[in-house]
Amino acid sequence: MSIVPTRTARDLPRALPAGREAEYRQLSEALHRCETGTGSVIALHGSVGSGRSELLYAFADVAADRGATVLLGTGSPLEHDFPLGLARQLLQSAPLDPQEAAAAEILLAQGTAEAARRHQPADGLQRRLGQLTLEGLFGLVRGLTERAPVVIAVDDRQDADPQSLEFLLYLVRRTRSAGVLTVLSSRETMTPPNPFFEVELARQPHYRQVRLDVLPPGPTAALFRDRFGPAAAAADDAHRLTGGNPLLLHALMDDHQRAGAPAELAVGEGYRRGLMHCLHRIDPLALRYARGVAVLGPAATPALLADLLLLPAEALPRALYLLHAAGLFQDGGFRHPSAAGDLLAAMRPEDQAALHERAARLLRDAGVEPAAVDTHLRVAEGHRRPPWAVPQPSVPQPSASQPSTGHASDGSARPDPDAGRAVHLASAPPKGSAAPAAPEEPRRTGGSAAVVVGTDAKTVAFRCVPSLPGTEVLGEDGTGRRLKEIRHLFWQGRPEQGLAELERFEAEPGRAGAGENLRTWLRYWYPTLQPAAAPGPDDPAGGMRLLTALLQGTTGPEQAVVRAEAVLRDARPGGRDNEALTTALTVLLYADRADRAVRWCGTLAERAATRCGSTWQALFSALRAEAALRQGDLRTADEAARATFARFAPAAWGVAVGLPLSTMIAARTALGLHQDAARYLDLAVPEAMDRTPAGLHHRYARAGHLLAVGRAEDALAEYRACGDTMARWGLDHLPAIAPWRLGAARAHLALGRPQAAAHLADQQLARLGSSGHRRLRGLALWTRAGAAERTERTVLLERAVDELEQAGAEADLAKVLAELSEAHQRDGDPGRARLVDRRLPRTPALSVVPAPEGLSEAERRVAELAVQGLSNRDIARKLYITVSTVEQHLTRVYRKLGVRRRIDLAAVVRAEQQAAEQPLVMATRGSTGVA
Repeated sequence: MSIVPTRTARDLPRALPAGREAEYRQLSEALHRCETGTGSVIALHGSVGSGRSELLYAFADVAADRGATVLLGTGSPLEHDFPLGLARQLLQSAPLDPQEAAAAEILLAQGTAEAARRHQPADGLQRRLGQLTLEGLFGLVRGLTERAPVVIAVDDRQDADPQSLEFLLYLVRRTRSAGVLTVLSSRETMTPPNPFFEVELARQPHYRQVRLDVLPPGPTAALFRDRFGPAAAAADDAHRLTGGNPLLLHALMDDHQRAGAPAELAVGEGYRRGLMHCLHRIDPLALRYARGVAVLGPAATPALLADLLLLPAEALPRALYLLHAAGLFQDGGFRHPSAAGDLLAAMRPEDQAALHERAARLLRDAGVEPAAVDTHLRVAEGHRRPPWAVPQPSVPQPSASQPSTGHASDGSARPDPDAGRAVHLASAPPKGSAAPAAPEEPRRTGGSAAVVVGTDAKTVAFRCVPSLPGTEVLGEDGTGRRLKEIRHLFWQGRPEQGLAELERFEAEPGRAGAGENLRTWLRYWYPTLQPAAAPGPDDPAGGMRLLTALLQGTTGPEQAVVRAEAVLRDARPGGRDNEALTTALTVLLYADRADRAVRWCGTLAERAATRCGSTWQALFSALRAEAALRQGDLRTADEAARATFARFAPAAWGVAVGLPLSTMIAARTALGLHQDAARYLDLAVPEAMDRTPAGLHHRYARAGHLLAVGRAEDALAEYRACGDTMARWGLDHLPAIAPWRLGAARAHLALGRPQAAAHLADQQLARLGSSGHRRLRGLALWTRAGAAERTERTVLLERAVDELEQAGAEADLAKVLAELSEAHQRDGDPGRARLVDRRLPRTPALSVVPAPEGLSEAERRVAELAVQGLSNRDIARKLYITVSTVEQHLTRVYRKLGVRRRIDLAAVVRAEQQAAEQPLVMATRGSTGVA
């Protein structure tokens, strides 16, 4: 029997969360057993805000210091549908040699393919991964135990993908007698998301659970006094406001310290934000319960809450328990009076209006006095028609035939509930004078804003999107509002005026350094406006700082991708995390990982639709469109770009309009819709846009359009202008922003200058180096093959195929495979040509249903989904229309195509796709050369 040495306070890690000494000792004892060759499985369990993550990472640091190999991973709702996503994190943090790393990649790819072939039934009992895959992954971990004890630390396991959980179960069943300690941290929920996993895990003989409860009143007060002194009068009130929740307690203490530690407890923005963070990370049903209490207030009886929230009565006690267990509720209600208002302010106006309307009906039926009913009705009406709304002029669209996703299925206009929020912009006063008080902004910041700009002649009002990635600025005493007003000047294309106002603001007493976040934003949006900043530390924190570090070259593309995906895993759509999410997606695009960006965009778009306002939905749509374009998914790119402009007209985007506009131009060009692309190019844009990355994207799209319509010389000039701009801004080390050399090489090929094209392609290949940028390297090899002699062409195409396969660029791969097949035919090797043909996708890479004249866009989209095998109900759900509308569309499609059933429809569509595939692919090649 081994004896665990007693650890004194000096043995505890410095980063250990206060009040968690007992829980840490249980982990430390398990680590000691691991060091002696005995495995353990620890379930670290607690409510939201209980300090699970802090304890887990503090313990991981201690384990690493004691010589253990620590494998770290974090579950995320955004990666739940990524097979083996968590397992990939764990193995990426492992010290594998090159041979082991290569084997890990093969096993992970094999497991991903197996997961795609197997469908999980409702009982959760069927395996998703094959025996060889599981055994291979386990073998890699077992190999690590031969060098040192292994600690597997997983945070937020309730959000892990099912395949990784299957691997973890396979692992823990075989590590009871091995030096592996598995610590799985999870948040308490209404019902386990993976009950089979929970049951199987608890059955293991070496399983232990370590629960983190909220802190009792005594330790809570003791922590408060440790920070503010033994005589701190407010210590006893700290537990009343926080319930012992460590996250809330530390936020409250920070507020109290900023206020100068007065006698009475100071509650500030930190506490309120911490409370909202906890409420939005708790179980969804508990959050729903809290919203019901916020709406009903003192009238919130169990019966009324069940009717208001449309929940079964038996679900309410469990939801209430979770709120009390996390310290967020006391006696059935919020601990602080501001909580209800803050929680409702974070909801979409239409959702809040619906709750108040339902509450009014329920209270009226219950016989409550009319005054209370009228109050709910007035609040609902206020959210249906915000008092700060302003009339908006109509903005003509580029194409009259273009469908709009901003209309209901019956053709009527769908009002934007977020439109028309007002922000009044005034020039800052001279130095030393008091700033005029700006009108209070609406609490919710998800929608568009009407900026009112004072001029000598008149006042001009127009709509604009209020926030771009990384632009949100915070501060006290009006700092945040002043910086937002200054930022709008840059947005409107008035950078010199904006910079003057920023310098004047920073010169005011007490404002030194207050504009640093805005200046970081300017380094991206206006690269030449400020002197070049000295390279910062190689550990950028936050989305925009990570993006600027990538642009400055202080963080390499591969390292930036890892950090960006960490941001995407940890952040949640909604609130300030939106800024980090959008900039992290931009990092993936600029680091030439559009394949990863596409996967993240799909998940983010679904969550943004329910958790974010119109502004952020538009931004996510713009990024999704660009990612899809770079992967060759022209249908998704076109639809997402149109959705962007359906929410905000081009004039509302300011200098940022070039981002979604360039995607729309490139997608329309690639689809051969050159007149539509020309209309978008003719749209008026701010003159200052050319000083921003949006202008660079716009110019690159213009070059692609010119090349596609046969104006190769003009296209070449535009591509060279892109190159000059990137060199002047110091961005030429990131060709994925705008790969102008490859575009210029395609222009030279069109002009019959193969030597010039080969020189540019070789130059681009040399700049890419030997690692990373697989998609661009594949495209550069493809371009180089176009300028090569016949004997060299086949070899170059084969190398391009290898790179594009590893990059996951399926659309580009299909194009190169088609040319490789032709090359083998010309070389007199039909056998190899047939082998290449078998690798071509069975369906066209461009998801477009060609249709005869008269088939509308809506009918065409319904036909596409019907051919894919979706039921009428599934089609209705996907397109947000009624089942009856789907049936009517299909009836018209059958009549126009001359078919009588779905199987005949599929045959017609396949035949028309095959006939149209070659022109579409040629249009893609001729448009930009690269997306």
